[in-house]
Amino acid sequence: MNDFYDSEMAAQQERMARTEDMMRQRSEHMRVLSPKSGEKILELGSGNGIFARELADRVGSGGRVIGLDPSEAILEMARHICPQVDFIQGDAQDLPFDDQSFDAVAGAQVFCFLTDVDRALAETYRVLKPGGRVVILDTDWDTLVWRNRHPELMARVMDAYKAVYADAYLPRTLPHRLSQAGFSDIKVESFVVLNRGLGEETYARQTMGFATSIMEGAPEFSKEEQARWLEDQEQLERDGGVFFSLNRYILSGNK
Repeated sequence: MNDFYDSEMAAQQERMARTEDMMRQRSEHMRVLSPKSGEKILELGSGNGIFARELADRVGSGGRVIGLDPSEAILEMARHICPQVDFIQGDAQDLPFDDQSFDAVAGAQVFCFLTDVDRALAETYRVLKPGGRVVILDTDWDTLVWRNRHPELMARVMDAYKAVYADAYLPRTLPHRLSQAGFSDIKVESFVVLNRGLGEETYARQTMGFATSIMEGAPEFSKEEQARWLEDQEQLERDGGVFFSLNRYILSGNK
């Protein structure tokens, strides 16, 4: 595993992190979280560790950031990229931390994968100090507007794409769930990921890659359908006709 997550893999992750869409997402998440020097912060679903690294810079030497992720493989990558942060394998639905351990808990695109969101919110509430805060960034995939010229095929592709999530529409229920978990002063903000092209730096290109991988592994999509869907998007790119728009939501609350 350590041989795979080497300097080349780290460089690839760094390039992706510097793309405009990913920088915008982290910036919006960071703005709402508003970390302070000396704070202890938990990131759920810490992934490649780049947001945790930025958090560590904000809390300084007097603070502490812990990243939690269920995948040991991803944690190895995060440790390679961000050695100054403690990364722990664990489940957001059963946090391995004492009560009232953290000033803030953050999570981006992680709660949508959980089978028991309410339990995870209860666990988040438990590990927060009184006055602590939670900030969750997630997506409602019904907000996607993606130009295509094969609507029936696109609908099937997106159904398969959304099936990887436990809840592909989570933001619409999160305010109520946060309240039920005991959080107060709940706020909801949104921003739009808008791409007019399929450059390597765009979230649209990243989504295309995921969708293509899903189709390749799904027997209900023929090779011809896969090629037709991909060619449609590439032709729109050549014609200057790409349109990809998706809402991101940031929800926050206080203990």
